[in-house]
Amino acid sequence: MASRSHLLLATLANMRRVVLLILIAGALLGGATFVIAHDPADLEFVPNLDRFALTAAYRRGGEVERANLEAELTPIPGADENAVQLVRDIDGDGDPDEIHFHLEVVEIQEEVYPGEFVTFWVFAPLGTAMTSPARLPSPTLRVEEGDIVEITLYNTHYLPHTIHLHGTSQENNMDGVPHMTNEEVQPGHAFTYRFVAGKPGTFWYHCHVQDQIHPSMGLAGMFIIEPNRPNNNFAHLVPGAGRITSMSKATREQYQNEYSLVYMDIDDHLNRIPAAYSDPREIEKRMHRDYDVTQAKSDIFLLNGRSFPFTLRDSPILVKPDEMTKLRVLNVGPRSIFLHTHGHHPTLTDLDGYPVPKDAQITRDVFDVGPGQRADLALRSGSDGYYASGPGVWLVHDHAQPAATNKGINPGGDHTAIIYDGFLGDDGLPKDPAGHASHEPYFNPDYYKGKVPVFDPKIFGTTLENYEKGWPTTPPAGGNFDYPKRDDNLAPLPRLDLIDGERHKPVANSCQTPVRSKQRIVVKAGTAYAKQGEVYAFEPRELHVERCAEVEIVMENTDEVRHDFMIPGLNPIFALNVVGPKTISGSFVTPDEDVTLFLHCHMPAHDKVGMMGKLIVGKGGPMKVISQLALPPVISKSYEGVGTVVGALPRNGRLIVDHEEIKGFMAAMEMSYPVTPQSLLNGLSAGDKIQFTIDGGNSTITSIRVIEYIK
Repeated sequence: MASRSHLLLATLANMRRVVLLILIAGALLGGATFVIAHDPADLEFVPNLDRFALTAAYRRGGEVERANLEAELTPIPGADENAVQLVRDIDGDGDPDEIHFHLEVVEIQEEVYPGEFVTFWVFAPLGTAMTSPARLPSPTLRVEEGDIVEITLYNTHYLPHTIHLHGTSQENNMDGVPHMTNEEVQPGHAFTYRFVAGKPGTFWYHCHVQDQIHPSMGLAGMFIIEPNRPNNNFAHLVPGAGRITSMSKATREQYQNEYSLVYMDIDDHLNRIPAAYSDPREIEKRMHRDYDVTQAKSDIFLLNGRSFPFTLRDSPILVKPDEMTKLRVLNVGPRSIFLHTHGHHPTLTDLDGYPVPKDAQITRDVFDVGPGQRADLALRSGSDGYYASGPGVWLVHDHAQPAATNKGINPGGDHTAIIYDGFLGDDGLPKDPAGHASHEPYFNPDYYKGKVPVFDPKIFGTTLENYEKGWPTTPPAGGNFDYPKRDDNLAPLPRLDLIDGERHKPVANSCQTPVRSKQRIVVKAGTAYAKQGEVYAFEPRELHVERCAEVEIVMENTDEVRHDFMIPGLNPIFALNVVGPKTISGSFVTPDEDVTLFLHCHMPAHDKVGMMGKLIVGKGGPMKVISQLALPPVISKSYEGVGTVVGALPRNGRLIVDHEEIKGFMAAMEMSYPVTPQSLLNGLSAGDKIQFTIDGGNSTITSIRVIEYIK
């Protein structure tokens, strides 16, 4: 791993692993200063549960128990190592009984289907200076019956938020309803929800501020309380939703597989507002006062944050014959869904977290799930002709016809599939019975822009080029008439990943000769320094430094949430990251040239609402700034990079890599990149050293070669 003495990160190396479980993925960055980013109250708190004390359970357990213990203790790629804290084993039964989740609010942009980029707000595990594990939906949280649970909400967003635990039992003052049980958590502030996990079941959590809007923006996730068992180890936070690989003991007693399925549908005109505007006052007015939810029209239908065809790779239901699979279904959207499983008749076992009595359980092929409801289904696989019709690829979808489309074009929406063993291709997509993948046309963005016929033009004796030529010019029978048409007049929004990549390209190198002077600058960060139309800011915003000087930045974060101070155009990049209120410091060396560099808080959307500035070196010069509302230039050029894998995320089609400087493209840093084709991620493990090719035009990795596998 490259030495980057001027890069200050918020956390210890993400890939630190538990002894006897996972070997160390890489050395700590040489010479770097590390500042832990957690709840201020935790800084003097030492958990009573020693991870090494669990090695006895590891040695005693079988293969499944070992895998579950690994899952429980393995850090989340992109998250602070204390995003999930396992505290005490109070009853001495071999698993932690105090769980503390640290969540922040992140504005993200997701490609939900080919070519469609949508802005969401999500709860996410506390992130690091360079990366965040944020994705849609908000993470699945899992605890055990009787656990003492704490969820600290760091409101890193520019609007107020809360967390309401829907369906669980907690004290009234922990219910998260503004102006009734709790005040909103204001931007820059934090609040900890504390409760004891009650009866087991499938529940959920969501923001209850302006709840006609905020849950639909993504501020919702599944919350599962598992039955109490000894040595009941499992991953307590699953980014997003989908396959739960570390099943609890009670679930393993009855099932071989488990999936969380979160359905939601959105009107993309709502989600477009925070992407199209930058002033938080205007965003608030347009979203909460101008936008009329009673006139909303859902046009994007999501399963676990994706629409078809991405759902096939992100949320397939993988089974083998003669297995029982538990499906936990949550409907976050504003309308009922009608879940249909082709070739299979599941049985309803639980509703809204409560078991359905045996004599009341129903078996059918369509289940209606209302807004906010949860339904647990037992899916039998096999060939009995009653519950299951045999191996293959079987469609699973909401049977309401609009939900089968992406803005009116089929196939799309929340389609996924039950895929039997042997019917999944190497590319992660299902195969038809003849073994041929047939989904390639649907990965073409033009298909969902309505530019490609849904049928082969040869059927009509024509070609794609001549498809709309020679149509009759006479009026239609009965005269002209109107019908609902797709709204395709909206211009594309800026790609935030491309803007972020462009901002991180090197502009100036640190001076390589001995420094000629030293400076110390105190920078205050927080809501207290925001001006009109802002939420967060630095003070001062303009820093004047000398050429070839060693500069110490003392950052006073006066808020209760995480802030970053980053100079992305400096090579190597300089970054400070800490949860406040706290003061930290770090040093960098300025370039030996007159230049002005952009600086900002790397927390998503913080610079949009005020937290940016400039570093003027010497006499300064023109500053290259790319606004979040501007499209960066797209210039396709390939670059070669070398780095260490932090996390391979096949479901997201992304790779988090800690790479050396990529000459002409990117400074040495830890960064998340999209990968095409996604099959390049197959077989990659955290700690692998790789060489990769990246397309500079869209910041996408196009080839990967493993130089050295982690042992």
